[in-house]
Amino acid sequence: MNDQKVKDKPEEVIRAEQLSDEGKLDEALTLLNTYEQKEGLNNHDKASCHLLQCQILFWQGKHKELIKLAEQTYKESEALENHTLKVDSLLIMINALVFFERLDEASDLITQAEELLKTIPQESTKAYKQREAYLALIKGYFYYNRKRNQKDVDLALEYWEHSLALREELEIKHEIADSLSILAYILCGSKGELARALKYAERSLALAKESSKKYYIADSLGIMAAVLNKKSELDRSISFYEQSLELFKELNNKVKMAALLNNLSLCYKWRGELDRALECIEQSMTLFRELGNLKMLANNHDFLIQILIDKGDIEHAQVSLHDFERLDNQLKEKWINRLYLFNKALVLKTSLRARDRGKAEEILKQLLEEEDISYEGRYTALLNLCELLLTELRITNDQGVLDELTHFIGQLLEIAEKSRSYWLLCETYLIQAKLSLLTFNIRKSQRFLTQAHQIAERFDLTRLMVKIVNEKEDLLKKLDLWERLKESGAPMAERLELARLDEKIIGIVYKNTILTPQLTEEKVAISKETKICLVCRGEVLRFSYICECGANYCGNCAHALTNLENVCWACDLPIDYSKPVKKFKEEAERIKVQDKSKKK
Repeated sequence: MNDQKVKDKPEEVIRAEQLSDEGKLDEALTLLNTYEQKEGLNNHDKASCHLLQCQILFWQGKHKELIKLAEQTYKESEALENHTLKVDSLLIMINALVFFERLDEASDLITQAEELLKTIPQESTKAYKQREAYLALIKGYFYYNRKRNQKDVDLALEYWEHSLALREELEIKHEIADSLSILAYILCGSKGELARALKYAERSLALAKESSKKYYIADSLGIMAAVLNKKSELDRSISFYEQSLELFKELNNKVKMAALLNNLSLCYKWRGELDRALECIEQSMTLFRELGNLKMLANNHDFLIQILIDKGDIEHAQVSLHDFERLDNQLKEKWINRLYLFNKALVLKTSLRARDRGKAEEILKQLLEEEDISYEGRYTALLNLCELLLTELRITNDQGVLDELTHFIGQLLEIAEKSRSYWLLCETYLIQAKLSLLTFNIRKSQRFLTQAHQIAERFDLTRLMVKIVNEKEDLLKKLDLWERLKESGAPMAERLELARLDEKIIGIVYKNTILTPQLTEEKVAISKETKICLVCRGEVLRFSYICECGANYCGNCAHALTNLENVCWACDLPIDYSKPVKKFKEEAERIKVQDKSKKK
């Protein structure tokens, strides 16, 4: 972040900057360590040397060493007239404090930095804006780490967006990439806005590569991987994670290496490669133990327990949970306690005893009552609660359990709608289609599948498309069987088996569910007022269909509905008056004829 004129810097510092830009951080540090031993260095030369050392330590994730050196650099700069050096040393120290969540200390220094920033000469507009942007970035991290409630997350986003706007003005590529990366990560993880997150991540990576700065390239690759993971594009996600990991190995950043291995374990878990997932999480835990980072070690236990549960190794999952409990008692952090309770519920959920499953249900409901639970924490708790209720439904055949299941699935749909998370919305409708079959509502099931298909197609969710097409074909082939079960009043267990809901909910989606009324007056109103397609939720552009009731459909969805049943979902009027309104059974008969023709 140092923009001093080259002539103001010692030759050794300039050479070390070049080495660090090339990613040769250890070599750059060695050069600077040798330089600072020279006799006759003035405070300006020392401060310049130490400031670059601080930056390199940050790129290597050595935050403890960084804090000590930043404090020393700030003291050295106090006697100088160069206020830019003072601000730089103070900002990098605050950033390290925020990383360690020493937020009270960081808060005092943030106020000090704001005042000191005002002392930068007015003619140095670029220098001022560059530091202002960095301070805004740090304040974003401060509020996000504090996370007392959702307002803190929203405030963090405001600061990060302000930082990005300032950096865009300055056109410093690696700094723009830095701001875009953190925005992409938060939009993906805390907000579920995957489309926007992916755009930011792609631009971040492009700019980082243009800057040729290895740290920012590695960081952007990791963010791309995280977003693709959320989009269920696991092969691409793993590829980006591995590229990022290789670069951070070159930079000797063990913190980032450990975090990437942790995330890679999740990708392999979802891909079903549990041995590889276990290998990655154990490597991550080894690094975090070496670093003495107990908080991240606690986070490792979260992934480890879930991998062991998937492997069916409940005994070792319970051992890991016991280790997790010790860390929870030692660290006394709210987010760690919440994570521990969630994993305790997961282990209890595996029990065959109704009492244990009941305790798991109580824990999950307790977590959902907490107002400041994250977006991801809320929907994963809901998913597991729905799975427990589904197990209870199989055993009791109780309509009341189905009603409760429907209620919680409705909350999931609300999360998907509010966050504009299309993959979650799509997966949600897929499960709603299955659950609609339990009450023999074939028409609603068909509509949910159509909606899921249109969303997956509109937003290029390729893997989901294949899954949805298979579900549509399966439903059409089993239509007569569903009709017979309806007439005979078949028990819930039979319906669950035929709907293929004997699988785990979390395994069916990646990991979501839902069932509430498909259309509401609010959704129809939004469609009319903002020209949002009633089916795929995308913006209506170019070719479109507007029903007499005012509901909007994009051209693709209007065509799909015409082929399906030829009625508007809001008012049941025909979409194409030249064609008959179709019943679902007619479509099933058409499929049967096609199947017979194929066999002949």
